[in-house]
Amino acid sequence: MKKIFIVFLAMALIALAGYFAFRLKSNESPQASVPEQQLPVVSVIKPVVKDVEVYREFTGQTRAVEQVDIVARIAGYLEEINFKDGADVRKGDTLFTIEQASYKAQYEQAQAQVKSKEAELTRAEADLHRFQEAVRNNAVSRQDLTTKQAEYDQAQAAVMASKAALDEAALRLSYTQIKSPIDGRINRNMIDSGNLVGVNGYTVLATVVKLDPMYIYFNVSETVISDIIAQITGVHSNGIIFDFAVMDEKGFPHQGILTYIDNIVDSDTGTILLRGQFDNKKGDIFPGMFTRLKIPVGTKKDALLVEETALCTDIGGKYLLIVDANNMVKRCPVVIGDSEGAMRVIESGISPDTHYINTGLQFIFPGMTVNPQPAHKSADTVQQHDKKII
Repeated sequence: MKKIFIVFLAMALIALAGYFAFRLKSNESPQASVPEQQLPVVSVIKPVVKDVEVYREFTGQTRAVEQVDIVARIAGYLEEINFKDGADVRKGDTLFTIEQASYKAQYEQAQAQVKSKEAELTRAEADLHRFQEAVRNNAVSRQDLTTKQAEYDQAQAAVMASKAALDEAALRLSYTQIKSPIDGRINRNMIDSGNLVGVNGYTVLATVVKLDPMYIYFNVSETVISDIIAQITGVHSNGIIFDFAVMDEKGFPHQGILTYIDNIVDSDTGTILLRGQFDNKKGDIFPGMFTRLKIPVGTKKDALLVEETALCTDIGGKYLLIVDANNMVKRCPVVIGDSEGAMRVIESGISPDTHYINTGLQFIFPGMTVNPQPAHKSADTVQQHDKKII
């Protein structure tokens, strides 16, 4: 009885297996039997092939082209502050005034001393002429003439010394009015009126910085600097134009030009210091701001570009959905490069003949059979493709 049951069970399993095999065979490749008109329509496009500028991104910091500390060069009480905090000032504007009374008195005393010495010189000159005439008449000895000549020379030296003292007094008097040496923007007064300044050396009263133009300093790896130098000596012989942004801005909305490359590589970091310059007419970028720079380092010939919106991302990285010769969707991993407007350079993973899907990606998945149709480029896309690279 047991053997009969086992035989019956085996026959039942064989029959069940045959049934499922028949069902699978009848349902094999369901999409293969679907008419082409009923397959999902997808928009496909080939990569754009063109020469593109290769960029490298760096971080830098802005610095003023000119920055001057306004200091008290003489001792005295600060009498006046002649500017508003944060104002734009011009070269020659009086910013601070130190009490002038004592320095004016010293200047006037030096003037009087000059007049006194000039009077002594006039008398010594007259005596010398008188003794020269007397010597010709043998009325005095030549030794007396030599004495008068020495007195005249001493009087001349005294006049020169008194004039030098007058110039020094005039200079010290001028220091009582502290003027801006450059055009720029001043910060605030560090010392209030009524305080004694300049007693223990120079006292910093304020700082003026020139905001237009402005510098950006940044460091570049020694492995990249040769490419930059090649650009300077090549098509960008007048300087490399670069794009930059301050840290809170999107993209690279500003432009500058590379003006300086240091003459030594830092052995500790393996980098070299570069400097760019840019116009800052609005004065809205300040010294000390951190920046992002995008600087060209060469040209990539026959680069492959795809639309940025066609790129997908998963745990494996970036990929495109492509359509093969059998109209089946496949996942194609790619290595991306620099962006080019609305396009992205693809370093590897596709060929110029690859057809990738550029719209409706959320409804498509690998393994589907689709009805691919050529995409129609929008005016914006065509404009991005034809955009001239600076």
